[in-house]
Amino acid sequence: MMRFDPFREIEELTQRMDRAFGGPAAQTARLAPPVDVHESADGLELTLDLPGVKPEDIQIEAEHQTLSVQAERRYAREDGRTAHRVERAYGTLSRTFSVPAKYDLTKVEADFDHGTLVLRVPRSEAAQKRSVSVRSGGQLTSGKTVEAGALPDHSERNAPAQQA
Repeated sequence: MMRFDPFREIEELTQRMDRAFGGPAAQTARLAPPVDVHESADGLELTLDLPGVKPEDIQIEAEHQTLSVQAERRYAREDGRTAHRVERAYGTLSRTFSVPAKYDLTKVEADFDHGTLVLRVPRSEAAQKRSVSVRSGGQLTSGKTVEAGALPDHSERNAPAQQA
């Protein structure tokens, strides 16, 4: 079962209109490959399907909290051969993602295997959990792990006193 994508429908309609009325058929189509995005304590993992794409035809750019992936899948035309049906998508495949500042785009890793591109974006150092030591009466006590940017929970302080 395929999910309805109105932008893909519009793109396909535009391509049909161009072919029917002699429009710019030589232009390559821009297609959005499917993606899975997962988040863990380590960071983000984006998995894109790029079947039929060669690793050297993939460009990845990361800047200003934006991660962009662009790839080219070419159609191999052969002389003396007639295509009766061409349903697979060819052209430029591209996706752009807005990445929150808590992830470090300077350390993006990319693996490409059997048509699947996996991008790993680690959390930035400032967003990592760390242990903070608390002083009580001039003495250091054991550390408490807090996540950067997280506010302490003061609900116990504001709760009404319990009577025994």
